[in-house]
Amino acid sequence: MVDRDRSTATRGAALARDHVDVLIVGAGLSGIGAACHLRRNCPDKTYALLESRDAIGGTWDLFRYPGVRSDSDMFTLGYSFKPWTNPKSIADGDAIREYVRDTAREYDVERHIRFRHRVVSAEWDSVTARWAVRAHRDDTGETVELTCGFLHVCAGYYRYDAGYTPRLPGVERYTGRLVHPQQWPAAFDQAGARVFEIGSGATAVTLVPAMAERAEHVTMLQRSPTYLLALPSRDAFADA
Repeated sequence: MVDRDRSTATRGAALARDHVDVLIVGAGLSGIGAACHLRRNCPDKTYALLESRDAIGGTWDLFRYPGVRSDSDMFTLGYSFKPWTNPKSIADGDAIREYVRDTAREYDVERHIRFRHRVVSAEWDSVTARWAVRAHRDDTGETVELTCGFLHVCAGYYRYDAGYTPRLPGVERYTGRLVHPQQWPAAFDQAGARVFEIGSGATAVTLVPAMAERAEHVTMLQRSPTYLLALPSRDAFADA
């Protein structure tokens, strides 16, 4: 991001043709929530959402590995203006994705989303008190520019094009299949497979049990001990 004290009249006029009061980056759980809050509390403000992918849902649309679910209860993670009513408080990815999409439809947010728009730069102009945001359109290959008075970045903290993969000496000699959960192949069937899973965090806690149902054998490698407590997926207090 750059602080630009002066801008040419020509470029300023061009940017003004596509201006919104609020520009939201990302159409995931946070971005859709931000747009809904604008609809509820600032209905006179214009806004748009730029989404690099072609679907609503962010993390919950990208991650499709077996067993994917939230590691936080949805009564906390969900929207205050649209309470979570599903009986499962620790919800699976599909349910969360539909919850976000239903919310976007209910608050008429969908038509404000510009899909396949990947933000590449944002410059602040002190003279006009506006952000100039440049985005690359993956569908057409062109670059577009918008201006806004308030830039709200809801892009999350995952690198969507490539998940983190540590350097493993000698991995080039491995003749089996390497799979990253962030780019889980839709056609991959682990039935009968012998799986070696690296990591013991939230992803492993959901992925390993799901794979164990079909794989011949699953081994989890962990750096430090993980302590788990078995609890029901439904919350008795919430049900009451």
